[in-house]
Amino acid sequence: MLEEIDAVNWGDLPGPRDRYEPDRVATGLRALATAKGLVQAAGAGSLLAGGGLVHDHSGAVFPAAVTAAPILLAIVRDGHPDAGATALGLLDDALAFAV
Repeated sequence: MLEEIDAVNWGDLPGPRDRYEPDRVATGLRALATAKGLVQAAGAGSLLAGGGLVHDHSGAVFPAAVTAAPILLAIVRDGHPDAGATALGLLDDALAFAV
């Protein structure tokens, strides 16, 4: 899973400059994939929801969410249950927010 995260140049994916922060994506996904409990999963989720995959304050979703979706699903399947729940929440936001 970590190889899939590192294989993407998240900075090459488009997104509004005032909201999309591609440096949060790889860091957040790596942290979520390796999270061992609720606190670690919540920290990773905060990175991803605060400009990585979505921007929860404005209700925006970024194209990076499409690329990250299979990784998030792998975290649901193989990760810690708290990480999986966080990943599902991010996927739910990505489906509900405006592009």
